[in-house]
Amino acid sequence: MIEVEAIATDILSLAAVVAAYVGVVKGYGINPKHSHVIALAIAAVFVLVPDFIQQKLLAVSVVGLTASGAYQYVKKRDGGNGGNS
Repeated sequence: MIEVEAIATDILSLAAVVAAYVGVVKGYGINPKHSHVIALAIAAVFVLVPDFIQQKLLAVSVVGLTASGAYQYVKKRDGGNGGNS
């Protein structure tokens, strides 16, 4: 049961990082209709690389996205209430 909880936590963490990256890409003027494909591509990078590389990518992403304020962008877009705006 603990393994299922760990997997769920990993998925939620990756989903937040992917959402932040999609927000950054949209900020550069990419057509929003392409956001689903962009999200799948970014998620594929995280999921398909070996675990040790995934951990490094995740650490770099969290630090970089946090420092750039990308998580603020996701919060602003969602209205700060988990997407129920």
